[in-house]
Amino acid sequence: MENKEFFIGECIKLAAKGAGNVSPNPLVGCVIVKNNRIIGKGWHRKFGGPHAEVNAISDAKKKGHSLKNSELYVNLEPCPHHGKTPPCTDLIIHEKISKVFIGIKDPNKSVNGKGIAKLKRAGIKVEYGILANACRELNKFFIKSVTKRLPYVTLKIAQSIDGKIALDNNKSKYITGNESLEFVHTLRSEYDAVLIGKNTAKLDNPSLTVRLVKGRNPFRIVIDRNSKLPANLKLFTDNNADKTIVINSTDGKFIPYKNIIKALHELGINSILVEGGAGVFSGFIKENLFDDIYFISAPVIIGSGISPFRDFKITTLSEAKNIFLNNIFRTGNDLVLHYKK
Repeated sequence: MENKEFFIGECIKLAAKGAGNVSPNPLVGCVIVKNNRIIGKGWHRKFGGPHAEVNAISDAKKKGHSLKNSELYVNLEPCPHHGKTPPCTDLIIHEKISKVFIGIKDPNKSVNGKGIAKLKRAGIKVEYGILANACRELNKFFIKSVTKRLPYVTLKIAQSIDGKIALDNNKSKYITGNESLEFVHTLRSEYDAVLIGKNTAKLDNPSLTVRLVKGRNPFRIVIDRNSKLPANLKLFTDNNADKTIVINSTDGKFIPYKNIIKALHELGINSILVEGGAGVFSGFIKENLFDDIYFISAPVIIGSGISPFRDFKITTLSEAKNIFLNNIFRTGNDLVLHYKK
């Protein structure tokens, strides 16, 4: 691995520390390097706060380092415009940094290539496209939001090893183990919202909060087209009731999932973790609105039971949805299979 890849890798690690706190902004980490040694580092910690480049430069200066002729590494192109904070490019130029290495261009039209051009006009050497795939994966929520104007959608399916999410009588709490629950709480802390259907809300009465790990609580979206959910559910009565959003219809008719996620994106929700049940999972599959799926399989055989895609019915194999295995790992005794579309 070349040094520039190592340093961008360090930026990615730093950027990930902002997960769950910076949306709708991207995750960004930055390191300042001089004589092949990191002299300053920082990341974007929260929405509205200083950007990663500002924090890294500040860190280096606090330690007494001169930034003249140093190198700056960052996983996403520095911004050239005024937003909630001043342009990072102006600060880089002011500090006489000689080289800037960038993971990927910012796909946002207000930035895309403009930050690089501004740095080059100031005589700074710029290189980009370093660990590009890893940088895109890190900011998959942000990239989809600014390029498609839709939230990133992940299906999280906790199931038996034979592919059942509940018994025939709808009993399902809890199929998977404690380690898997902790993993799910980590996911929740990283997404803007968790979404479920009315049956899951009514039968499981879930909190959908982050309790087993440190992190923010997501918005809780429940689809209740006829507005018939009991008012005493945890979603409506706990300390996070103000973060519950109910999707209903004035005439009680079906609302396409595409319309639902478009409306949620307009509310500032850039990522959605879908947690069930079968009708909701099937709907996202039918409309091809998912980006990836986590199957969390417990070592238990249920036999007759409810399939996660029970309502997705096809008549020919050509209609089947193809997904691609991205990763496999264990959480305790459970097996997690991560697929991408």
